[in-house]
Amino acid sequence: TINSRFTICKERNYGVDFQYDDVVKSREERKKMLAGDCECCRDYYEAVGPLPKPLQQPLWRSPSSTPTKKRRFSFDSLPDCKENHEEIEHHKQEISRHRHHWYRAKTPPGYWDIGFPDTQETSDINQRAARMYARKLEEVNNEVRWVNFPVFFSHVTHDIA
Repeated sequence: TINSRFTICKERNYGVDFQYDDVVKSREERKKMLAGDCECCRDYYEAVGPLPKPLQQPLWRSPSSTPTKKRRFSFDSLPDCKENHEEIEHHKQEISRHRHHWYRAKTPPGYWDIGFPDTQETSDINQRAARMYARKLEEVNNEVRWVNFPVFFSHVTHDIA
C-alpha cells in the first residue's frame, strides 16, 4: 500500500505523523494552505475561468467610425486545455475560501452503488480502482520530489510492486 511505502514527515506537519486539519483563522496562514472547492464553487471556476491578467487592456473595443472586416473565429486561438486548467487552479488558489492542509481523498469506484455487482461490473470497478491507485501513487511520488509542497511525505522504501 501507499501508506507502507511513505510516511508523513512530523517536522513539517506540526509534529504529528498523520493527516491533521485544524481551524486556521489567520489570513496569511490560510493563503499558504491548499485551495479546494465544493460542487457550487467548481461550477463557478469552470464558468469564470482564469484570473484576468493585471494591467491589461479591456477585452472590448470601442466601435470605430470606419467599417472593418469581421474577424473569423479560429480554434487555434483557444487556450490549451491543460494550460487553462492550470490557470483555473491558480485562480482557485488565489480566491478560494475552502482551505485544507490535505487534499480530500477520492471515493473508490462503485462505493455508493447499492447491491452486488455482476462479474463484468466487478472487473470494471477493479480496473478503475487500479487506475485510481496508480494516479495516487504518482501524485505521492511527485509530492516527495517537490520539497516545498505543503503535503510532506518521506520515502520508507523505494519498492514499487
